[in-house]
Amino acid sequence: MAEKVKIIIDDKEYEVEKGKTVLQAALENGIDIPYFCYHPKLSIAGACRMCVVYWENINRLVISCNTPVQDGMVIRTHHTSEQVKENQKYLLQALMTRHPLDCPICDKAGECDLQNFGAIYGPQRQVVPISALEKEREEHSWESDFLEYYSNRCVVCYRCTRACDEIVGAHALYVESRGFESNIIPTVRPMDTSTCEMCGICVYVCPVGAIISKPFKYWSRSWLLQKELTRCNLCPVGCEIQIEFGVGDWRSKRKVYRTKPTEELNICAKAFFGYDALNVDRLLKPYAHGREESPGNLVNLLSSVLGVHERETAFILSGYIPNEIIDSVLTIAKATNSYITAPQTADFFKIAQAFGDYHPPTIEEVQNADFYAFVGEDITSTATVLTYYTKGKVYRVGKALRDEKFEPEEIELEDIEKLQGTGVIVVGTTAFGGEEARKLGEKLKTLADKGHKVLLLPKDGNVYGIYQRIKDIYSDIDAVVQAVLEGRINTLVIFGEDITEYYDPETVEQMAEKLEHLIVASPYDFGLSVRATMKVPMALMGESNGTFTTLFGEVKGRKFLPWAFDDISFWNNLADAFRDKEGEVKVLRGNTYPPKKPQVHIYRNSWITSRSENLTKLYEKNKLVSEYKV
Repeated sequence: MAEKVKIIIDDKEYEVEKGKTVLQAALENGIDIPYFCYHPKLSIAGACRMCVVYWENINRLVISCNTPVQDGMVIRTHHTSEQVKENQKYLLQALMTRHPLDCPICDKAGECDLQNFGAIYGPQRQVVPISALEKEREEHSWESDFLEYYSNRCVVCYRCTRACDEIVGAHALYVESRGFESNIIPTVRPMDTSTCEMCGICVYVCPVGAIISKPFKYWSRSWLLQKELTRCNLCPVGCEIQIEFGVGDWRSKRKVYRTKPTEELNICAKAFFGYDALNVDRLLKPYAHGREESPGNLVNLLSSVLGVHERETAFILSGYIPNEIIDSVLTIAKATNSYITAPQTADFFKIAQAFGDYHPPTIEEVQNADFYAFVGEDITSTATVLTYYTKGKVYRVGKALRDEKFEPEEIELEDIEKLQGTGVIVVGTTAFGGEEARKLGEKLKTLADKGHKVLLLPKDGNVYGIYQRIKDIYSDIDAVVQAVLEGRINTLVIFGEDITEYYDPETVEQMAEKLEHLIVASPYDFGLSVRATMKVPMALMGESNGTFTTLFGEVKGRKFLPWAFDDISFWNNLADAFRDKEGEVKVLRGNTYPPKKPQVHIYRNSWITSRSENLTKLYEKNKLVSEYKV
């Protein structure tokens, strides 16, 4: 049990864990102390001096963020000390004097710490005869289409540089010059093709409007948007994120305007800039044979189509549907003696089954490893936030561009056995298939038996949920595709568009022509759903209460976007029509594999992110520099 000390803050005694700072002790006990540079996930900088308090025992002012608690210390905040209050006013006055009062055009207005602190703690009038325009700092362009820096707004809190160095590890920013001339500068320009990962964390942690997101610039005001928390399902990490949206009233259009992390700072470019994929050409109502149908009518129609005994049916699952829909599909597949598969059966499944009784390590186990060995696809591109928890020596089997931020030592897979300590072997699974995947799984098992943790890392959000549910009854994806092409399967239910990353468009087109019924569940009204005889809306993040199996464990999304279709209820209602029928899932295995391997890029890892205009621009700009070095 942690040792405790007793301190007094504003005449009230508190018992606090030894080692914490005065600021942490105050915040944990509901005592508000203003600050700019402090953040609970970042190292202490002590740069802004705004968190000043009075330490009675030594009769002096100290900054609370960098002062450890001591037994018997007596602290006064601005609540009980005029001296503290006057010092905070002076600091705010100094900042305001050189800060442009451009709140009417600043995107940070309404959520700006300087604006709020000025109203709550600061001077309410200008007392120094110098305007901000007389003290302009040199402007430095970041040469970016996505991030913009205003040097005059910067309060030099170092949050952005610390987040980039300590959380992301990209080291894309540094502080140039000192004092009033300080500026935040990219290490490489143009910013968009530098080591910057476009995670947007620098935008989020900036307490003022010094760093802003250009795609959000001038679109709306923070107080006009509704804000809700949900889980991102664009990769297996399962980060909690904030989504800000309009509902179509006088305040704002009905769309998603931006996404942000929580104070845990778990977010990457796929979520931060990929939010526009939620707005583009959405399929929001079910259709049958080109006509809009009510959900109830389509359930009845599908139950009659799938219930025909002579019909050979297969279900192709997506790594972006929740566990609840997978469970409903299993009920239907068993009752109708159908096949069930997923494109990831070609890679992830093969490695996991050769490994035997596979369970991934937790995020906590990843954090506590002595070393890391990256294998296969670029891990930073596959699951960016996972690399925020990788704080130790990194080895790499083969080369990958974005993983170079760790300055990894290149080794062979066999060399891992010689490494000292307990490591986490992170395997980008989409790089392996067929016999190669089987041999890799067996080798990984021997390494696990020696005490190392093995993390099989698919690029898609809920592959673990699929694997846990169908690992004993799945059909190989290529066997199902060949059966469709040969006319042996005449009804196909496809969720999402994962299959388009494994097969050429010509193959998918041939499949559609062979089928009697192509039923597609898709978020989009273009792409694979265009060829469907029946199409059902598929939810994206913020549109579903579904559960996903992630590296953070079982996490639950939240449905709040006003246009969301309740796809969980739809497939559950369809499953209800088959619950009293006996049957079993049929299995189709083969020794052939899809002709393509999915592309993994930090700005494009799926058919969903390819729908984002923001991420597509970033992808196109980085395409030449993102090719793996071999």
